[in-house]
Amino acid sequence: MKENRYNVTEEGIITRGVGGTYKVRVKGEDRLCQIRGGIRHKKLTPAVGDRVRIAPSGDPDVPYVLEKIKTRKNSLVRPPLANVDNLVLVCAVKDPEPDLKLLDKMLIICSKLSIRPLVVFTKADLDPEKADELHKIYSKAGIDCIVSSPDNMVCKDKIASLTGRGLTGLAGPSGAGKSTICNHLLEDEAMAVGDISERLKRGKHTTRHVELFPFGDGYLTDTPGFTSLDLFELGVSYEEVSGGYPEIIKASEGCRFSDCRHIAERDCAVLSGIPDEIDPGRYDRYKEFYEFLYSQRNNYTGGVRK
Repeated sequence: MKENRYNVTEEGIITRGVGGTYKVRVKGEDRLCQIRGGIRHKKLTPAVGDRVRIAPSGDPDVPYVLEKIKTRKNSLVRPPLANVDNLVLVCAVKDPEPDLKLLDKMLIICSKLSIRPLVVFTKADLDPEKADELHKIYSKAGIDCIVSSPDNMVCKDKIASLTGRGLTGLAGPSGAGKSTICNHLLEDEAMAVGDISERLKRGKHTTRHVELFPFGDGYLTDTPGFTSLDLFELGVSYEEVSGGYPEIIKASEGCRFSDCRHIAERDCAVLSGIPDEIDPGRYDRYKEFYEFLYSQRNNYTGGVRK
């Protein structure tokens, strides 16, 4: 009996998708795929990072079809990206000045989506004292962070050792040095550095396509639009704000009340830990995020599926 070609299936990860055509990486090789009807009927939109099952299509132009999208660990709206394991948060020490409120917001989002964060403070040569100060504040808070400069670029092995395997994204505001770090980390890949840079910059003022590049035992990608995500739109609750502040979670174990908000309660271990154990600036940002989301607690919209 002749074997049905659709019974010959393989599993892989979507590394790129443009115009309804997807590139799926299977055992180190790329497969060109389109969506099968069943997925369309379920109104599922494949995203880069999706783990999928594919089968031969019989079409020489697009040899495979996507048959199934496996359950996602998490999913971003901006950019459309699934199953993010790690996120490298790039923050310049100077030029531009560090936006620590933005950095803390991204740490809260990482906690919400079960993403492991790694903070890289760039341009340390412009203000070494500030670089040391920021590194001390965030590392003391329990967050993995490293310092980088043009003369002492963070190495690929260091990033890989701190993030582990899986899908690693890079995020940061304009001018922080994200593209420079990405080019540096991918310099050993077959693609030329200049080509990587151009692909990261493509569509600067339009919708930008996300693409995964092999990195260590996993993949690396830019995450354009991540910094513009809003906590309220993502459905982050006021109770989840502390996820971006591990030092507050640790200190809260000593609070008198189990539902302590760490705002003005009596016998609050968090408040008594300022400034020795908890940085005042970090606490002020925690309080601002908490109070804003508390005031909006009846109006959540959701925005990210988890």
